[in-house]
Amino acid sequence: IIWLLILTLILLTLILSGCFLKKKQQEDFSEDTLHLFATEVFLNDTFYSETMPIFENIFNCRVELTNFPNATVLLDELTNNDSIEVDVVFGLDNTLLYRTLQESLFIAYEAQNLKYIPKEYIIDKTNQMIPICSSPLAFIYNDQSIEKAPETFGEMQDGIFKDKIILLNPHTSSLGRAMLIWSVAAFGENGYSHFWKSVKENIFTIADDQEEGYNMFLAAQAPLIQAYSSSIIYHIKQEATDRFKATIPQEGCFKVIKTAGIAARSENVELAKHFIDFLLSDDFQTIVPERMWMYPCSKNIKLNNDYELLPAVKNDYTSQLSSRTVGRRISAWLKRWDSIMLK
Repeated sequence: IIWLLILTLILLTLILSGCFLKKKQQEDFSEDTLHLFATEVFLNDTFYSETMPIFENIFNCRVELTNFPNATVLLDELTNNDSIEVDVVFGLDNTLLYRTLQESLFIAYEAQNLKYIPKEYIIDKTNQMIPICSSPLAFIYNDQSIEKAPETFGEMQDGIFKDKIILLNPHTSSLGRAMLIWSVAAFGENGYSHFWKSVKENIFTIADDQEEGYNMFLAAQAPLIQAYSSSIIYHIKQEATDRFKATIPQEGCFKVIKTAGIAARSENVELAKHFIDFLLSDDFQTIVPERMWMYPCSKNIKLNNDYELLPAVKNDYTSQLSSRTVGRRISAWLKRWDSIMLK
């Protein structure tokens, strides 16, 4: 198995570097370092070590990665620390769109392959926050631990799921914040609080971040967890097991769209532009579903058959609320959520 993984990595490196080089005239940035800020979940160490050396070899540069535990912490660092060096930010999502644009943190860039990104993923028409990958929210469950997963928001409130659901904190987790926005989009500002009141007794715990919550789930502390629907692909590909399943409430889905952008304070804009083009290249987008376990945003990419196992998306609440509405109302929604869930 080890030699097969090594061979796969070698082939991946050769394919990516070879294909991307054909499309780019090699430039020398030997004196330059690209400062990359990214969320840990979005750009894990394994994925980084498999992909970033390819970009470094193509442009004869160095990529310096600074990891953040979640998008909220990353955004706070960008807005509160004027002394940091950063060229590209990788991992902010549509739940933070309004605040990010209000802070004027990025410059506009019309990436070469932006024309291959479907309109549903273009969350910022100014091209400051460029979509890279996405996944609908879902509830992941172990079919060996639970007979039937909830298929609707109504069933989630059923007493048979008492103490069986792990959720994420909307103050500290992008997924938790997305879940809160999803509930407002689905039930309206007059109805979402009723949903949270009704589901509260079924919550086993509210984890601060995705890693903490998922570790509890894998330890069988509770059989249901809020996560990306595409999370189960990891278990299928890496662990050769299909015992984990995903369910999306029939009322409709909410997609988290992860982005990259060129920092307004960047001192290496040309190299940063090349990096954005690299992220949207067919070569890079091809490995998004295989290494990041998310849907690539480019319509050029053919997904493997495992993605057919994921629940179909029916109604889509992602754009139900404008980013302006979310940005202006999120504090009030969080305050109301706190009064229900934390008392």
